[in-house]
Amino acid sequence: MKRKIALIVALSFLVTGAVSAASLWGSFKGNAVVKTTVGGTVFKPSGTPAIQFNGQPLIPLSVLDKAGIKYTYDKSKLTVDVKKPAAPAADPVTLAKEIIDNYGSGVTFMKDYGVMVAVSYLTQIDDYDSDWYYFDQIFQRLSKFNAQESRVVYVNADGEEIGSVSIESKAYRDFMAGKIKDADLQTKWIVTGKIGRTPLTPKEIGKLQNSVGVVLTYDDSGKPIAQGSGFVIRDNLFITNHHVVEGAKKITIKLDGVTYDASNWYYFDNKDADLWGVMLSTSYDAQGRPTGSSPAYSLDYDTAIPQIGEKVYAIGSPVGLENSLSEGIVSSIRTDNGMTLIQHTADIDHGSSGGVLLNEFGDAIGVTSSGVEGSNLEFAIPMKYVQKEIDIIEK
Repeated sequence: MKRKIALIVALSFLVTGAVSAASLWGSFKGNAVVKTTVGGTVFKPSGTPAIQFNGQPLIPLSVLDKAGIKYTYDKSKLTVDVKKPAAPAADPVTLAKEIIDNYGSGVTFMKDYGVMVAVSYLTQIDDYDSDWYYFDQIFQRLSKFNAQESRVVYVNADGEEIGSVSIESKAYRDFMAGKIKDADLQTKWIVTGKIGRTPLTPKEIGKLQNSVGVVLTYDDSGKPIAQGSGFVIRDNLFITNHHVVEGAKKITIKLDGVTYDASNWYYFDNKDADLWGVMLSTSYDAQGRPTGSSPAYSLDYDTAIPQIGEKVYAIGSPVGLENSLSEGIVSSIRTDNGMTLIQHTADIDHGSSGGVLLNEFGDAIGVTSSGVEGSNLEFAIPMKYVQKEIDIIEK
């Protein structure tokens, strides 16, 4: 009998406690009022207060007004659209520190063709595909900086650039916010260098010869002076050696079945660097601007100095044998009169001067210039010197 009495007493305490909690802040139409504070200050709406209904708190829109939360209420449709608050501005110092602490990579800013770019450098861990997790984590942070573009530059253990991956910062922010899908994001990446690329076979390299041509030069009486080689980059910029065209009164270039007359115009001519370039066209105006048709094919190029042991290919026209392909490796990197030269074993001969030295991805990495007769010592001028001439003109 005593146990029953004790149980009844305990239940009465529970009921009393529930009633007390329900009426702690008063009631509204039979529902307990929920105490509401905004920024730590108690808020008492003039109309319906916050109440507890079926165990859940219901907050009136006036609380959102007081808190400064934007929303749209359509009375006729009985719909409320609460605006998502803008994300707080990213702290550049904190973001940069996160990247450095987690990925060993700093952040720098640069202008590329007038576009501000947030750049981070990532040391190669394994390869592009397996390292994508690190790219993604860094891009999440880079996209928060006040820059139009985010870029990760991939470097090897020696600090030499392998390539880069970049994207518009807004596009990545939209992706993170779920505004664009992964398939759409994939179309917005810009990848340069050797990242994610597969080396070409010798047969595939051979197909690039439609961007390589033969240079024939003549004196003022029409007598042949020399024969050399050359190649096209950037749609119609034809590159060869200065010594191939030196002293010529007439210069013709045979390329992919078309003969161009480049006698009167050139884009740059540098005797010291032994480089000459012309915008190829079937006709020019009085100022030397191309007005005719230009070559249909051109080569990509890489200004980085290759590593010793890398596979290379040379395409040129030795002893009149048009567009011959040879294969070799980079055997050394030399310096001559302050200029860097690529020493390689891809065989070249007389008539190959001005031809192209390609890496295994089909990028032009040098202009073949000279060799030691009867040996396997061949030399090419790195493309960084070609780029330097372009930069001088386009500055």
